Amino acid sequence: MDGDTAVVVFWPIGVYFLAVLGVVSSMVIGSYFLGSKNRNRKNTQPYESGIASTGSARVRLSADFYLFAMFFVIFDLEAVFVYSWAIAVRDLGWVAYGQVLFFVGAVVSSLIYLWRVGALESKR
Repeated sequence: MDGDTAVVVFWPIGVYFLAVLGVVSSMVIGSYFLGSKNRNRKNTQPYESGIASTGSARVRLSADFYLFAMFFVIFDLEAVFVYSWAIAVRDLGWVAYGQVLFFVGAVVSSLIYLWRVGALESKR
C-alpha cells in the first residue's frame, strides 16, 4: 500500500476521530462554563428521586441475587442465539437445525442439572 492509497483508505477514520474529539471537548468546556460554581454541603450530598439518602450505600446482597442474574444472562443469551438462527433458518439448512437442536439440548440439560443440585432454590 503506497502513501496515496493509505490516505484514501484512512481519511474517514481521521474525520471521525476529529469529530469525536470536537464533540467531547465542546461538552467538557460547555459544562465548565455553564455549570454551577457554588460548592456547599447541600450541593455535594447525594440526592435521588426527591429523597435524601440515608444509611450506607454498601448493602450486602445474598448470593441468590447473583445466581439469578447469571441464570438470566445465560438463558437470555440462549434466546438471542436461537432467535438469530430462526431468522436465517431457510438459508442455513438442516445442518444448522441439528446444531441448534444440540445447543438447546445442552442448555436444557444444564437447566436440569441446576434444578437437581438445588441451585434454583432460595437459601433464605
